[in-house]
Amino acid sequence: MEEEEMKKLVLTILTAASLTAFAVSAGAVVLPSDAKVASSYATVVGGKVVYEKSPTAFCSITFDQILKAYGGALKPEAVAGVPTSYAKASDGKVVFNDTPIAYEPVAYHSIFTAYGFQLSPEEVKAKLGAVDYAKVVDGKIVFGKNCVAYSGEGFAEILAAYNLPVVAAAAPTPAPAPAKAEKKVWKLNADTLFDFNKAVVKAQFYPLLDEIADALKNDPAIKAEIHGHTDNVGTNAYNKTLSVKRANAVLTYLTKKGIAASRLTAIGFGEEKPVASNKTKEGRAQNRRVEVHPNQ
Repeated sequence: MEEEEMKKLVLTILTAASLTAFAVSAGAVVLPSDAKVASSYATVVGGKVVYEKSPTAFCSITFDQILKAYGGALKPEAVAGVPTSYAKASDGKVVFNDTPIAYEPVAYHSIFTAYGFQLSPEEVKAKLGAVDYAKVVDGKIVFGKNCVAYSGEGFAEILAAYNLPVVAAAAPTPAPAPAKAEKKVWKLNADTLFDFNKAVVKAQFYPLLDEIADALKNDPAIKAEIHGHTDNVGTNAYNKTLSVKRANAVLTYLTKKGIAASRLTAIGFGEEKPVASNKTKEGRAQNRRVEVHPNQ
């Protein structure tokens, strides 16, 4: 707790006057006009949401209520990704605190992503220029260093840069026979499987990898290559390293599910093998992927 106490001591207060009006895109995280949130965050006047302009450090009980109103949810398996002062998991349940705490932007980001929200460099550039929260350097998101108590208006602007939780594509159906398993290539979107710039498989996608493991178990003679791919944002060396780490993360998970390591090979191609144009946001999203290629 000493670290958190120090953070509160160096708390930086940002006023709403420093924030400019912001536009909300169709896919942005938005607070519904009928949402039930603390009045210290926002109120509804004439059917419209009016955000509080005074900076406030919220306790996690209140902050959880706010983020749920935006459509997010913190599951027990995702609690490991948030500050311990924000929440802990106990007996399969999430336990929050009632102490107001202001965090560094990177800690807020870890909380938002644990609730399922996602942030891209493009959205940071387009929407967060007036907020001391994050910026993009060499194609990567860099967060502010100071602890900040944002106003409801400030949080609304920040959250508008995030995307709503991604709905995972339907899990691939395990091949009913080994012959089909040999031909099956599983293509996994890296944006759903991992957090931004991370190589730790999200817990909510364990069932998808479990199905791949079960399919490989159907025929012990089958081996598989796990290919990691990225878009072209950032340096070649960084992308190569990230793709290797992500491929190895999938390999490690499959070995824990009983697939012999001798049957698996992890290869990172970085940005070398795009399947779509890197000139568009949609194309880059397709290029960020992990593929599992069964072979003899």
